[in-house]
Amino acid sequence: MKLYLVRHGQTDWNIKKQAQGVADIELNATGIAQAEALRDRIAAEDLHFDVVYASPLRRARKTAEIITNNRPDIIYDDRLVERSYGDLEGKIVDWDALGVDDLDIRQNTNIHNLEPVQTVLARSKSFLDDLKSLYTTSETPTTPDSPATSSTSAASGNPDLKTSFKRSDEPHILVVAHGTLLKTLHYNIVGYNPDTDLRSFHLDNCELVEYEV
Repeated sequence: MKLYLVRHGQTDWNIKKQAQGVADIELNATGIAQAEALRDRIAAEDLHFDVVYASPLRRARKTAEIITNNRPDIIYDDRLVERSYGDLEGKIVDWDALGVDDLDIRQNTNIHNLEPVQTVLARSKSFLDDLKSLYTTSETPTTPDSPATSSTSAASGNPDLKTSFKRSDEPHILVVAHGTLLKTLHYNIVGYNPDTDLRSFHLDNCELVEYEV
């Protein structure tokens, strides 16, 4: 399958460099314009998506709605929400002053109630594994059965999914989510080890990347 990842558009907290995490922050005017520009680019490049997944947080939800022209069958999955930054959310954080590396896989810190990075990696792997199961590993896909999946499941989001894709097809899947969550999804796609520098991959607001999975 072809997998397309998009980070949400800009928010005011992005500008101020406040840790967002699971705080449900809206897009600002620039973020809306970024999503509209990406929508136009997608149309110009004649990209089509068979299925669209998004984080249910408003900044990602609105980005997904704009770039797909308010597509009615977007599937919102709780596993795509941003990493929780715990007590740091809403704050301008001096990451170098924390005394630990929040993205170090071996340290796996939960300082200030931060969601450990291994937990985020596991969350995005669960989502990716379900995509592979649905769209690449069986002739007739089945609906993912995971307690982490939101109430809008793949089956309920689009009742035809179970019969739409065969092994010979190459479905095009769009995922709209958040910077750190998509970072971990990227490394679950390309591979990583305990010493991988997770900071070596970064998505800007409304940046789109493509993978063959």
